[in-house]
Amino acid sequence: MGDDMKKDKVFKHIESHFEEHLGRLQELVRQPSISAENRGVRECAELVRFYLKDLGCRDARLVETSGNPVVYGYYDAGADKTIIVYFMYDTQPVDEQGWSVPPLEGRVVEMAPFGKCLVARGAINTKGELGAFLNACESIKDAGEEIPVNMIFVAEGEEELGSRHLPEFINKYLEKLKEADAVFFPTADQDQKGKVQMTLGVKGIVYFELELDGKTWGYGPTEFDIHGSNKAWVDSPAWRMIQALSTFTTKDGNKVLVEGFYDNVLPPSKEDLELLRKLSTKKQSRMK
Repeated sequence: MGDDMKKDKVFKHIESHFEEHLGRLQELVRQPSISAENRGVRECAELVRFYLKDLGCRDARLVETSGNPVVYGYYDAGADKTIIVYFMYDTQPVDEQGWSVPPLEGRVVEMAPFGKCLVARGAINTKGELGAFLNACESIKDAGEEIPVNMIFVAEGEEELGSRHLPEFINKYLEKLKEADAVFFPTADQDQKGKVQMTLGVKGIVYFELELDGKTWGYGPTEFDIHGSNKAWVDSPAWRMIQALSTFTTKDGNKVLVEGFYDNVLPPSKEDLELLRKLSTKKQSRMK
C-alpha cells in the first residue's frame, strides 16, 4: 500500500470524526489556563497529561518547576527517529475589548471569508494547534497506521510569562531530550486561500524593564518635573535613557551589541541562506 493510500485512510477518519475532534478543541479552550493570573493552569496541565496518556504515551506526567508544571510524555513508535514536540498550554488574559463572543465559551461562529470558525482564547497561540495535532496523531493510529517517529512531548505553562522556569525542566531531562533528532512546534497557519504556510524556526523575545530617574541617579531633577528649557544647565534622565538604549543595537536595529549575546548562536548554514533567498524572492514576486 502506497503512502497516498495510507494518507487517504487517515483523512477519511478525520472527516468522519470531525465533531469528536472539534469537541476536544472546545474542551481545551474552555479550560482556562491564564498564566499571568494563575487561573486554571494546573487543571489545564492535567487535561493535557490526560490527552497524552490517552494517545498512548509512556510515562505521561507533570514535571514540577519553581513555577507552573511542564507536561511531559513519551510516545514510543519503535521508529529510528525521535522528535521533540513542543507545546504551550498557557494563554494570555481575556479582559481586552473587542471579543465578538465570550472568550472562554469555545463557540463556533460564521466569519467571512473563512466560514465556520472556532473563536476563543487559545484557539490559536496555541491550544487549538495542540489539540489539532493530538487529533491528527490519534487519527493515524485509529486508521490502522503507525506514527512514523517517536515523540517526546514537552508542554509548558509559562510561555506567556517568558518561559521563566522551562530551563529547570530542560536541566532535569537534558539527557532524554538529547535523544531527539529535531524539534517540532505544531502551529496551524494558512492563508485566505487555504494554502498551508510553514515556518522553519521560532524566534524568541526577551522582555526587560529599565528605570532611570534623577533622584536615584544623582543628576537632573530629583523631586518633580521641570521645564524642558532647563536642559541647558540641568541633566536629563530621559535623554540619558535614549542614549543608553541606542547602545543595545546597531543603528538599523538588526544586530544586538550586548556583550555575549551571540556566544551560543550558530551561524546560518548554506541551506538556511538558500531558504532565506528563496523566501525573499517569493515575497518580492507577490508584492509586484
